[in-house]
Amino acid sequence: MHHLKWLFRFVNRNFIDSSAHRGRGYFIIACLLLAILYYAYYYNVLEYISTTPFAYFRYPLDVDMAAVVKKVLNNQNSGVDPLNDRYTYPYVLNCDKKCKDEEGSQDSVFLMILIKSRIENFEQRHQIRRTWGREYGVGSVTVRRAFLLGVNPMDKTTQHRVGMEHQDYNDIVQQYFLDTYFNNTLKMMMGFQWATQYCESARFIAFFDDDYFVNINSVIQLLQAVKPTEMDNLIIGYIWKNAMPLRIRDNKWYVSLEEYPFRFWPPYPTAGSFFVPMMTAEKLYVAMQYTKVIRFDDVFLGIVAWKLKTKLRHNSNLYFYDYPYDKYRYRRVIAAHGFSDPELLFKAWKEQTDMDKNALKLANVN
Repeated sequence: MHHLKWLFRFVNRNFIDSSAHRGRGYFIIACLLLAILYYAYYYNVLEYISTTPFAYFRYPLDVDMAAVVKKVLNNQNSGVDPLNDRYTYPYVLNCDKKCKDEEGSQDSVFLMILIKSRIENFEQRHQIRRTWGREYGVGSVTVRRAFLLGVNPMDKTTQHRVGMEHQDYNDIVQQYFLDTYFNNTLKMMMGFQWATQYCESARFIAFFDDDYFVNINSVIQLLQAVKPTEMDNLIIGYIWKNAMPLRIRDNKWYVSLEEYPFRFWPPYPTAGSFFVPMMTAEKLYVAMQYTKVIRFDDVFLGIVAWKLKTKLRHNSNLYFYDYPYDKYRYRRVIAAHGFSDPELLFKAWKEQTDMDKNALKLANVN
């Protein structure tokens, strides 16, 4: 507004007061008004003004979600029909024995790592298996790993490669929905569904994207500090507060008032890395079935958590943005985005793992 006032004063002083330039002054004012109207339209100012204050937040289903979840978990009639039956997809590939021992009983798993991966990202998955996604040699706890994939029905060659990959590693969970960016919500829901069904003995679930570096030792230390009293009501992540839906037209992340009418999103953990105790995950998955799906996975999780009154714990050592790698600066990093290059991922993992081992040796000596 300050710049617009300056422009109007400039036009008035230099053009309107001079009769010789009066016509030019009107023309410039008309251009300014057109520019203002254009930017008001482009930035969708009217929709921003028309949003509903978050104090009036209601989101389908508008029910006592905690009561509904409690009834479902106790095998009682919830009294309402779930919204998301249509989001239950058949499994294409499934490592359903991932969390079982040789006798077929549930194994004692401390951490189940679920990695959202694009179907064509073979190299990323291979490098994760070699580095932070290892299932063995991780301290004194039991860790398991699975990759979450959708499908590309038009690319049979890629699907065949995924099938061979699963035969080699037995760590693919794949359902029959399109593997696209805005289906990450379905991919996350699939992860919760699979974990609560096939790995219910796990104490914690960790979600990561496949372009992340993870210091798994730091993850374990973080989760070991969780109190028993927090196990049924906690999500740990990088928590966004007071984030606003983007109303700019023609933008990839544009959100219409019909899709979401409120001025702010509920607080939510960024979806690239977050941690959930299994007792909380069971509640969240049930609540997801009674909550209208939105195409942003992190926002959807935040909405479900808000409706359940789930506690969100912020951790600033989880970097949702590309955090340039530095050997010493990464000593405090738990997880960081920006590692789609498999060679960089291996370099970071090797250096940080070696430094962890050296630090442990020094601690034992002292």
